[in-house]
Amino acid sequence: MLSRIGYIKVFIKDPDKKNMGRLVKELIRYAWIKKTLPSDYFRKFLYRKEVDNYLDYLSLKEHNKILDSKKLVFPEISALLNNKLSFKGICKNENIPTATLLGYNLKNNFVTNGVIETIHQTESLVHFFEKLINQAPNKRLFLKPIQGIGGFGCLVLNPTNLIEQLNRYSRVLLKTSYIHETYIEQHSVINQIHPHAINTLRMVHYIDNQNNVHLLSTFMRFGVGISITDNTSGGGFSIAVNKDTGVLEGVGRQEITRGGSVFVKHPDTDFKLEGFQIPYFKEACLLVKHVAPYFPNRIVGWDIAITPNGPIVLEGNHNPGLHVSDMAYGGFLKHPLVNDLLNEINTP
Repeated sequence: MLSRIGYIKVFIKDPDKKNMGRLVKELIRYAWIKKTLPSDYFRKFLYRKEVDNYLDYLSLKEHNKILDSKKLVFPEISALLNNKLSFKGICKNENIPTATLLGYNLKNNFVTNGVIETIHQTESLVHFFEKLINQAPNKRLFLKPIQGIGGFGCLVLNPTNLIEQLNRYSRVLLKTSYIHETYIEQHSVINQIHPHAINTLRMVHYIDNQNNVHLLSTFMRFGVGISITDNTSGGGFSIAVNKDTGVLEGVGRQEITRGGSVFVKHPDTDFKLEGFQIPYFKEACLLVKHVAPYFPNRIVGWDIAITPNGPIVLEGNHNPGLHVSDMAYGGFLKHPLVNDLLNEINTP
């Protein structure tokens, strides 16, 4: 409910909204045809002057129907995607390219190289991570909560201020379960746009009834400021990617709950966004189609990082938040495969 109030605040201040008569007409029509409250009319900026095809976008009701469908999403597969330690284990076993797992902790039990160490004090924690950092090629670690979502709780540890970091975060680390990965070096041209976060592609796959893997949509996310994550829920922004060429298209958008700002250049580096060619894009598409059968929920959102040597999988999301993909595509109901899957889940 509070987030819905946030939508209205941004809408009221937005100078690019349609006139009141057109808005009222569209809201009534949207609610009547979609048979639901028009909250996503605001969330997806459908009130802005340039949007004529507002009925081509998923309503919240249609969005939830897709991601809650037992025909598309299966609990046992979702559990593997949600647990980052299980996910890393499968990637390692199947030679799926991803960040190297150096260790993990389950609460106080810290594991690396087959050795378990029970830690209760910050001093011992510092000693553990000093050894682990020395194993990392670039002397940095990326820590993610095993059950985390949206980039929350992620940490980058480095030797220059390790003691200070662990004095601050030791209580969280000792009460939570984390995986400890090597820090990824992203491609240098992407680093020029935003160097503080690993800026990722979000690629949504759909597996049809003939077991063919399709890419429904692709967009790219960028962090803002000194944020170490690019998640749009944490203040980053997204921009559409041309599915055939891998070129950024249109403008970057923050989520409406984060102010709804629009960018033609990255706000920190002034790097022009539209027209940027993503390195290794075709390889990223092939990687998603390769990894999808190992986690065969019929719809998954994949986070793909581009390194100097090609794409790697960071994680898969059983609940990929299709509202951003919907905006990136310009209205998912124009997509024949989305209409096919809606028809399937609506058929008893």
